[in-house]
Amino acid sequence: MAMSQPTPTSEGTPDTLRGALTPRALIAATALLFGAVLWVRHSELLVHTINLTEATPPVPAIAALLLLALLHPILSRLGPRLSLTRREMVLIYFFVAIGSMMASLGVMRMVVPCATVPFYFAAPDNDMAVLQEHIPAWLRPSEPEAVRMLWEASERPVPWAAWTQPILHWTLMLTLLWLTALCLTVLLRRPWVEDERLSFPLLYLPLDMTEGVAGETSGTPFFRDPLMWSGFILAVVFNVMNIINSLNPAVPAPGRRYQIGALFTERPWSALQPLTLSHRPEILGLGYLVSLEVAFSVWSFALAERLSTVVALAFGADVSGLPFDQEQGAGAYLVIAGLLLWRARRHIGGALRALLGRGRPVHDTHDPFAPRWALVGLVVGVGLLLAWCRLAGMNVGAAAVYLVFLLGFAITYMRVRCETGTPSTWLFPFYQARKMPVSLMGARWWLNATGPSTMTVWSMLYFLSRGFFFSSTAYPLEGYKAAEELRARARDYAVAGALAVVLGLLMAWWMHLDTYYEFGGNVVESGGVAGGPRTRLTVREYQATAASLLRPSGPDRPRSIAMGVGAAITALLFAVRTRHLRFPLHPLGYAMAAAYSSQIWSGFLAVWLVKGAILRFGGVRLYKRLTPAFIGLALGHFFTMGIAWAAIGSSFGQAAERARVWFT
Repeated sequence: MAMSQPTPTSEGTPDTLRGALTPRALIAATALLFGAVLWVRHSELLVHTINLTEATPPVPAIAALLLLALLHPILSRLGPRLSLTRREMVLIYFFVAIGSMMASLGVMRMVVPCATVPFYFAAPDNDMAVLQEHIPAWLRPSEPEAVRMLWEASERPVPWAAWTQPILHWTLMLTLLWLTALCLTVLLRRPWVEDERLSFPLLYLPLDMTEGVAGETSGTPFFRDPLMWSGFILAVVFNVMNIINSLNPAVPAPGRRYQIGALFTERPWSALQPLTLSHRPEILGLGYLVSLEVAFSVWSFALAERLSTVVALAFGADVSGLPFDQEQGAGAYLVIAGLLLWRARRHIGGALRALLGRGRPVHDTHDPFAPRWALVGLVVGVGLLLAWCRLAGMNVGAAAVYLVFLLGFAITYMRVRCETGTPSTWLFPFYQARKMPVSLMGARWWLNATGPSTMTVWSMLYFLSRGFFFSSTAYPLEGYKAAEELRARARDYAVAGALAVVLGLLMAWWMHLDTYYEFGGNVVESGGVAGGPRTRLTVREYQATAASLLRPSGPDRPRSIAMGVGAAITALLFAVRTRHLRFPLHPLGYAMAAAYSSQIWSGFLAVWLVKGAILRFGGVRLYKRLTPAFIGLALGHFFTMGIAWAAIGSSFGQAAERARVWFT
C-alpha cells in the first residue's frame, strides 16, 4: 500500500473525520494490553528468553494486530457491534505499543531499582550509604523490610501501603514527561507531515496489515500478496535454521552476526575491533523504505569512524574510548533538534501569536488539538517537571540542563523514526544525556554548584538517558499520520496514547512488584543472586555517584571535544545540503551512525546495495512492486522470533537460552 500525500487542510472538516477511540476499541485495547503485560512478565522476567518490548514496533503490538486481523471475519459474522473498523485496529496497535513499553526493561525495570538499590545494596566497600539521605521518602518505600523482601522474596502479599506514594509520584513524573513530549509532537506535526511530507516507513506495517481486513482496500490485500509471503517465508527459514543451529551446532545456519574485527589483530588495524556484520531481517525489510542517501550515510560514516581510530592509533594517539562515537552522537542529536525547531519556527511562532491574540489561530482538522494549546502544555509541562525535580532535591538549573538533553534527543529520535523508520528503540546517544553535562563541566563543578542532593537525584533519574522511555514518544506522530490516512480524528490517537501511558505504568507497577516479591528481585531476569542486568547497571550508577561525591573529578576534555566535533560535522552537513540538494551525505545518517552504528551499519549497507540495484535496473515501478516482499521479511522475523519462538521457546527451559534473540 502506498500512503497518500497529505490532504489540503481546506478540504477537511470535523464532520468528515471518523472516531477511532470508541468504547469497544478502548475495551479491546485495555484487554490486549493486560495480556501483553502478562506475556512480558513471563518472557522477560521469569523465562528471560526474549525482550518482547525491545523491538520496534514492540512484539505485543504486532501480535495484537495479527490477532485482530485473524478474528475479524469471525467477529463480523457475530454482529456489527463486535466488528472493529480499520481505524480502531490501528489505534489499538498504537495503544498496545505504547502501553507495553511502560512494562519494559527500558522503563519500569529500571525505575524499581532506582528507587531501592541504595538501601539494599549499600555496603562498606561501595559508599552507597552516603546517598540514602538524599533520596526523598516519597520516592521509595519507607519501610526497610519492604525493601529487603522486594529483593529476597516474601511469602506475604505485596506491601502496597509502603509503595503507594512512590507509585503515585513516579507515575506522575513519567506521565508529565510523556505529555510534554506529546505537546512537542503537535507542534512538529504540520512541518513534518504536510510541509516536508516525511515518509513514516514504520506505518506500512499497521496500515498494510489492516488493508482489506475490514473491507477497506485499494489493491491486492496484504495477506493475499504472494510477494509478501515470499519475504515472510524467507525470514522464517532464516530464523528456524538459526534456532536449530543454536540447539544443535552440527546443523549449518547463516548465523546472526559475524565478527569482522577479529580478522585484524595487528596494530593499528586492531583498532577496528569490534566491527560486526549483523544479519537483521527487520533492518533489511524496513530499511528498504529508507532513502538511499540515508542508507549510504549510515554505513559510510560508521566505517569512517572506525578508520579514524586506526589513523589515530597509527599516529600514536592511543586514547581509551576513541572515536567517542556516542559523544559525537550527542552533539549531532542536539544540533539536529535545534535546527528542526528552527525550521518549525514559523509554525511555532504562529501558535505563539495566536495564543497572545495577535494572529489567527493556526489549526486544522488533522491536528490532535490546537498548536497554541500545545505550546501552553509544553511550557506548563516543563515547569511542572522542574518543580518535581526541585521537590526531589535537584537543583533547577541541573534539572533544566538534563531536560534539554533528554527532549533534544527525543526530537531527533522522532525525526529518525518518521523519516527513516529504522526499527530500533536504542537509536539515540546511549547514556549521554546523563554523562555529557558531567563530562563538559566536571563532577567537581556540579557538586560545588548544586550539592550532593542534585548528584544523587540525577543518578536516580539516570534511566531516562539509558532506557528507552522517549522511544515511545515517536508513536503519536506516526498516529497522526495514520489518522490522516484513515480519515480518523488525530485527537483520538493522542488521547489513546496518554491513556496507554497511564494504564501501562500502573500495570507495570503491579507486574514488577508482584513478581519481585514472589520470586525476589535478585533472581528474576536471570539475575542469579545479584539482580538482573538493569539492577547491576543501577548499582554501578550509584557506586559511581557515591565515588564522585567523595572524590569528584574535573571535566573530560576528550569527550567534550568529541561532542563539539559531532555538532560541527552535523552543522556542516546541513549547510552543504542547503546549497547542494543532491549531496549524498545526510546529517541523520551521520547522527545514526554515531549513536548506534554497531547494530545497524551492515544492515544499511545491504539495503543500499539491494535497493540501489533494484532502482537502477527495474526503476521505481519494480521498487514499489517489491515493497510487500520486504515488509513481509520484517513481519516474518517479528512473527518467528518475537511471537512463535517466544511462545515455544519458553517451554524448553535452559535449552531455549542458547537461542535467545534481542531486538536491539
